[in-house]
Amino acid sequence: MTIDRIFVDMDGVLSDFVSAALALHGRLDALPTWPPGVWDLSRVLGRSSAEVWGGIARRGEDFWATLPPYPWADELIRLVRQFAPFTILSSPSNQPSCLSGKMIWLQKHFGPGFRDFLIGPPKHLCASPGAVLIDDSDENIARFRQHGGRAVLYPQPWDANHALTNDRLAYVREQL
Repeated sequence: MTIDRIFVDMDGVLSDFVSAALALHGRLDALPTWPPGVWDLSRVLGRSSAEVWGGIARRGEDFWATLPPYPWADELIRLVRQFAPFTILSSPSNQPSCLSGKMIWLQKHFGPGFRDFLIGPPKHLCASPGAVLIDDSDENIARFRQHGGRAVLYPQPWDANHALTNDRLAYVREQL
């Protein structure tokens, strides 16, 4: 099947949201023992959602702008470019500072003129027969497929592909 465009998620695929959130709450120790397939950060931290997201909101734009890129981020983009043009597709929190922080992150990592991005929660609206979504959310993947797109669940400890984290890029290459 022809691929017209690949949509690449930002947090959890290109940028390390989870480590930054764990560090913010003084719990980096939780990453190596992450319960396989558990998406809920609040549950892993043993804190309320309001407490977890409140801490992130208090950090504001800087939290999002300074997320470290994963070591494989550049290689993943090079891989994706071999198949089709790409667009970063990211879902923001409900804080306005998240939007500006993500924009700063994108410009820092892709250059100030980078414009191939969409920020909004309904990723499934980009689904079509020639579209592929690469995302670490089981829910986003299912919804994208339900709306006619192809999707690759990016292997992470918190999703259904948690057993495939040894060679994430080989898995993506195989799926594309």
